[in-house]
Amino acid sequence: MGKLAKLAWDEKSPINIRRIKHWIRLTHAPLLAVVLLAMFTGVNCSTGATGTIEAVLVAPPNVPPRVNRDAAHVIVNLEAREEVREIAPGVEYRVWDFNGSVPGPLIRVRVGDTVEIRLRNRSENMMLHNIDLHAVNGPGGGAEATNVAPGEEKAFTFKAKVPGLFVYHCAAGIVADHISNGMYGAILVDGLTRGPAVDREFYVGQHEYYLSDTPGAGGVSQLDSTKLLAEDPTYVVFNGATKALQGDDVLRANTGETVRLYVTNGGPNLISSFHVIGEIFDRAYQYGTLMSPPLQGIQTVLIPPGGAAIVDFGLDVPGDYKLVDHSIARVSKGGLGILHVTGDEDPGTFQDLGKPGAAEPTATSPATAEGSPTPTSTGAPAATATPGGGGGATQEITITMGDNVFQPNTLEVTAGSRVAITLRNEGLQPHNMHIATASGVFNAGTVSVPEVILAGKSGTLTWDVPGTPGTYKFRCDIHPVDMTGSITVK
Repeated sequence: MGKLAKLAWDEKSPINIRRIKHWIRLTHAPLLAVVLLAMFTGVNCSTGATGTIEAVLVAPPNVPPRVNRDAAHVIVNLEAREEVREIAPGVEYRVWDFNGSVPGPLIRVRVGDTVEIRLRNRSENMMLHNIDLHAVNGPGGGAEATNVAPGEEKAFTFKAKVPGLFVYHCAAGIVADHISNGMYGAILVDGLTRGPAVDREFYVGQHEYYLSDTPGAGGVSQLDSTKLLAEDPTYVVFNGATKALQGDDVLRANTGETVRLYVTNGGPNLISSFHVIGEIFDRAYQYGTLMSPPLQGIQTVLIPPGGAAIVDFGLDVPGDYKLVDHSIARVSKGGLGILHVTGDEDPGTFQDLGKPGAAEPTATSPATAEGSPTPTSTGAPAATATPGGGGGATQEITITMGDNVFQPNTLEVTAGSRVAITLRNEGLQPHNMHIATASGVFNAGTVSVPEVILAGKSGTLTWDVPGTPGTYKFRCDIHPVDMTGSITVK
């Protein structure tokens, strides 16, 4: 025993497990091996029943329940899918994913589990896929064992040895293509000791889409490899789409509760400066590690591509808290989620002095209220019609621009007419209006004059309406994700 202790503790270095195992083999002490390896590696030596179980998999932002059991053989069933999905308002894209969600489901196991990953590639898919889990000690993180053609299924096992939150992703072909198309997720390996309790847990993934300017067949957008290599994303999103954590799909909690976010960054290119506006992280487990003490009192955490973080914070004041990448221009590319908190006010923590004693919050302006009804405007011919570019009458329309919304954002105009649009910027930010071509290309479209309309100013846009009926998109180039609309030509 004295020799073994010396092997373990000499020079105040970490325990050398390989040397201990070698000594055990030489001295033929199997019972002693079990006891000592449990002491030094944290293996649970409980005599409770272990067996084979299937992992509980749920779509984000949901989180499976914490693992409260002995080590087991855990089967994880994953399926590679390729399916067209809306990733931004009016933008369809062929997403590649695991189990139908971006990010893929959060896999939750515990230290000591033997995890069996079974990956099936749908027979109707077009591409070869696999999976690389950063929690794996083995070639390719499992990718080499799971190269599956359409219709195939393969599997491998690994021992979950290190607690923490780890990324997984497809590593087939051009890896960046597969990740950008949505093939990433996270695996949470719970430690043997329970961390601080929280009231709610949510799972959030960030990644980028790189779209070509011209949609492909059927109006479905395509990956632009040039933009991908230049690290110039079209969209930076949470949970697979620009609106995934907005509107009816916001995260919800109450004052007095503590929230834990499991945040992963699929990339494939950009470092995330993850921040919740209006909150300070009580605990931040940097890089997703559960082996080091958490940082405390943190405003922003850096999450590299292929990395993760776990953050905890308490909720004192009701309201909407924005999840952002604090490389803040990315909000305009879709990087925005909302945590909606209800409950009692706490004026000792925060009070808006602009409304002292107000029991109810001030009503939000209809021009900026999220989810407010948006009327449809039909441009009527002016009282004195003049010849249009297409031989019809000039139609006069007024649009109010707020932050970040057009009011109205749906229009109807007459084919072959000329439209004169007056643009009034009543927001606090600069805006413009840009109408795309019939094929959805903005570079060749019609833009307002001036091209940037400052807060409190007005501008105009004159558009010679094509003679062919159809739907034409428009947007603010400064806020191209949230500030969009459409024109129906009849």
